[in-house]
Amino acid sequence: MKQRLAAVAVGIVAAVAVPALPARADVIRDDEWHLRYLNVAEANQHTRGEGVTVAIVDRGVDRAHDDLAGAVLDPVYVTGRSDESPSPSPTDAPVADPDGHGTALAGAIAGRGHGDGNGDGVIGVAPAAKVLPVVLSTPADRAPGPDEIADGIELAISQRVRVIVVGYSVAGSDRLAQAIRDARDADAMVVAADGDQPNRDFEPYPAAYEGVLAAVPLSRAGDMRVRSTSGRRLGLGVPGFQIMTTNSGNRYRVDDGSASPGLLAGAIALVRSAYPDAKAPEIVRRLTLTAVDAGPKGVDSEYGLGRLDLVQALIRRLPSPSPSPSVQASAIGASPAPAPVVTTPPPPRSRGEYGWLLGLPLLAVLAGLVAYAGVAERRIRISARDEVDSVGVQS
Repeated sequence: MKQRLAAVAVGIVAAVAVPALPARADVIRDDEWHLRYLNVAEANQHTRGEGVTVAIVDRGVDRAHDDLAGAVLDPVYVTGRSDESPSPSPTDAPVADPDGHGTALAGAIAGRGHGDGNGDGVIGVAPAAKVLPVVLSTPADRAPGPDEIADGIELAISQRVRVIVVGYSVAGSDRLAQAIRDARDADAMVVAADGDQPNRDFEPYPAAYEGVLAAVPLSRAGDMRVRSTSGRRLGLGVPGFQIMTTNSGNRYRVDDGSASPGLLAGAIALVRSAYPDAKAPEIVRRLTLTAVDAGPKGVDSEYGLGRLDLVQALIRRLPSPSPSPSVQASAIGASPAPAPVVTTPPPPRSRGEYGWLLGLPLLAVLAGLVAYAGVAERRIRISARDEVDSVGVQS
């Protein structure tokens, strides 16, 4: 037993080509500590991601992995600019996944395990979701650039997916910014990496663009591991340390922050599955209002919105939004405007049981004025009659 565990440890740390044997599969599942941290088992009692497809913009996914059987759709290939017609199955198709990066994301999102009851191997956050590999044409000797990522996002949008994950941090570009805007217009949520290892420099895009959900890598204790210049306005803390997941060649590997966007994308797939009619801003609002605040109070550049609370994001009954909420206001949980102050005039003072007596003097004055008016009217009539009589005598 000790020899078997030692072999597993060596294979995991080095990500070497060790076949996924049933004898070591239970160890693989046990090492998925992030499942317990996120309470995935409880979340999967509500939904397993049915009906949601997650596009992985990467160099490919090894769909032959035992733990991904039935989870991976036919790949689509980026052949150039996004306004060109992509080839779904080019004759010169590249190797399924030359570096294992896309396969690692696929396992974190939708791994299904294998063996009796699928109890062995890697299980993903959304094991009933589908994965669509959007294969970049980037050579294996360099990382994808921003325009290549943009082409991949545009292709994913054309496939009508609802969640898009980018496991890279790149420099910004006009085309990448436009691709993010196009995704928002298409109601597709983009999840991006926002750091891998502490003290390792990286570019902040696409995580820094408005509307992109940034995966903030956390330690086992829930502490932020990697600082970023992205601002993390829509950052959510998810595990990002020693994440056991699938690797190309039917192997396994341990990743750090580079696996975090896969976990966050799987969580979003669950929420979109649970609320199929909800638009992206409503999903963001749900994730925001259920996140556990961490670091400086409120939204901050370290933890973003806070730590993801997956179960609460699925089940909590949220207050009704304001009549015209903006996406950003919803994302940061802005407080509603205070109700207008209505001034009510004070009630009249009571004069007690005999207060009506105070009105008698006024009534007397009014009566006198009426009597005086009557006397004056009679005098005027007598005077007028006398004048008429006098005129008559003269004539």
